[in-house]
Amino acid sequence: MTSKPWSKSSIGMVAGQFTDMRISGEVKEKLVDLLLEKLNQIVKEIEFETLDKDPSRKTLDDPRRERLGFSRTRGLILNQIKNVESVGASAVVCVNEELEKYLQQLVLLSSRAAAQNRVGTIKTRHLEKVLEEFDFQTTVENKSSDSGEELEKKDTISLNVGITNDTTSMKRLCKSLAGMPVSDECVEELLLLYSDYAEELEYKLKDALFGNNLHAIHENMKKLEDIRQLGFLRRMLRQAGEKAREEGAKKVEVGHVIQINPF
Repeated sequence: MTSKPWSKSSIGMVAGQFTDMRISGEVKEKLVDLLLEKLNQIVKEIEFETLDKDPSRKTLDDPRRERLGFSRTRGLILNQIKNVESVGASAVVCVNEELEKYLQQLVLLSSRAAAQNRVGTIKTRHLEKVLEEFDFQTTVENKSSDSGEELEKKDTISLNVGITNDTTSMKRLCKSLAGMPVSDECVEELLLLYSDYAEELEYKLKDALFGNNLHAIHENMKKLEDIRQLGFLRRMLRQAGEKAREEGAKKVEVGHVIQINPF
């Protein structure tokens, strides 16, 4: 028996997640046709690749990558649910995607830890190191959400790269890196830029991890290591100090910092 294609309404509901605009009925019909054409193309390719990988196989598979078992995941979900009675296929696919992303992140970060130790095998200690970092980040996030108002009253700034300093300590550090005094306003501006840079780096790294872009992962890991070693502040303050000295200024001001591209 030939299966019916998706309905216009179901395609419209899915497509509506990707835009704030209204989608006309004619476009929905066209989208159904386009998805059917794409499905036929994908199935032909996967069928060929499945048999090319295993000529004796009778079930269509994903020959391009290994995936977590659908039935096993569904059974594990059934063991956990409490307020619903059954598990749909879309829920299993969703959970598998999240699990595989988590697995990918763990393995890639563990690989980095192993590479730092100059070994070719991921050991338990490498995975434990990654899990410790995950636990630390979760703890920091929970504490931040629980005591947000309290943190606003303190004269400290915490960055997600592990640096926490009061204003006096930061002024001393900035003066040392710039080779000359740095104004209070400049220190505040630098910390904001530092935070923005760290957030941008974190976003790029997550995007690279989920996209399995090994080159981007490597590059962003190097930048992360640089920022942990104060490379960002050192670069910004060195250039700002040079500009201040060129202008004959006695200390680094905000105007000297905003002339530098932090990214």
